Amino acid sequence: MQLAVYAHPFDLEALAAHGGLSVLRDLGIGEVALATSYHDGRWLMPWHEEGRVRFLEDGTVHYRPGSDYGELRPQPSRAVPARGPSPLELLCQQAPAAGLRVRAWNVFTHNSRLGAMHPELCVRNAFGDVYTYALCPAQPKVQQYIAAMVRDLGWHQGLHTIEFEALGQMGHKHSSHHDKSSFTPTGLLDAALSACFCAACVKVLGKGGSDPEALRRSVQAFVDAHLSNADAMAPGVVPAGPKVLPATDARWLDAVLGARARTVEQLARIALNAPQQRAVQVHPHPWFTGSQLAAASASCFPATDERVLTCYGEGPDQIGQLLGSEDGVRLRGSPRRLCIWPKAPQFTSDRDLEQVRELCRQHNIGSVAIYHLGLLPWRTIERVARKLAA
Repeated sequence: MQLAVYAHPFDLEALAAHGGLSVLRDLGIGEVALATSYHDGRWLMPWHEEGRVRFLEDGTVHYRPGSDYGELRPQPSRAVPARGPSPLELLCQQAPAAGLRVRAWNVFTHNSRLGAMHPELCVRNAFGDVYTYALCPAQPKVQQYIAAMVRDLGWHQGLHTIEFEALGQMGHKHSSHHDKSSFTPTGLLDAALSACFCAACVKVLGKGGSDPEALRRSVQAFVDAHLSNADAMAPGVVPAGPKVLPATDARWLDAVLGARARTVEQLARIALNAPQQRAVQVHPHPWFTGSQLAAASASCFPATDERVLTCYGEGPDQIGQLLGSEDGVRLRGSPRRLCIWPKAPQFTSDRDLEQVRELCRQHNIGSVAIYHLGLLPWRTIERVARKLAA
């Protein structure tokens, strides 16, 4: 089974004090998935010598943009020098000597910087609220941006794979900054709050034979039944009454999912322009609206493209359930990679790691990726790598 690790350019700089790329190879790791486009965040880093808390740059890329991006021009990060190789170029040059492959781990539509500059190109829910962290991939200008990213990544010599994250339509649950609510929207309520009614999505819904305004009203009514008419002290309990939509009335869902699937089909055609091996992040859930695609939506990608199951919040038992679910079974026709974040409470023992290794063998999964080089203590990285490589 192959091992990989996710990393940022600043992780690789700090890795020099631990022996550089070769120390990853010695741990049995065969690939580095480098963040090539990323969003902001506050990261607690256990082993970096330069400090412990780092604020990431918002909506930047770690390569040098050269294609025509139109209005959504990406901003190179501070790690990209005015002259000389970018972090991606540098890794592509250095990795072969250490016996490592290079993967571009690219976040596409999650970009708060560009979203704040162009709210008209973002996901817009049924009430008109704009999610500025989520560029809507149904927008032609966003598709131009995605296509330019694929072209720019594609010319890097030595790059083996492009991994597509946040390629689809991100919704409410992915969250913003300092999130506060008296409810935790899950299931269909999260799906309703994630349904996009921006101008581009309205057109897609109409072309699919739906009445967008009628759908918008149905989604609004569903949200109100579960939110506005609810009780914060009794979440999930929907009061009965003649003016309240039945809690199970989600006839809008099929139309919303159908529109989303047609948008992903367009994105899949864009992705085919990449000369490298392609990998698409997926989640075995029929209406997932995070930074991964629902397994059903990802079916429009060629079966030869790797499916990356990102289980950052799941432990071994939950991972086993996902792999055995209907949508998990649907992914078996493609090469698959499992991504884990080995931390408590999901992972607390070597037995948990052994169980993941057994699940991969049982379900014929070829590789496991460890999230994340900069976020895990060094002793955890060594422990996980050695146990999974055993």
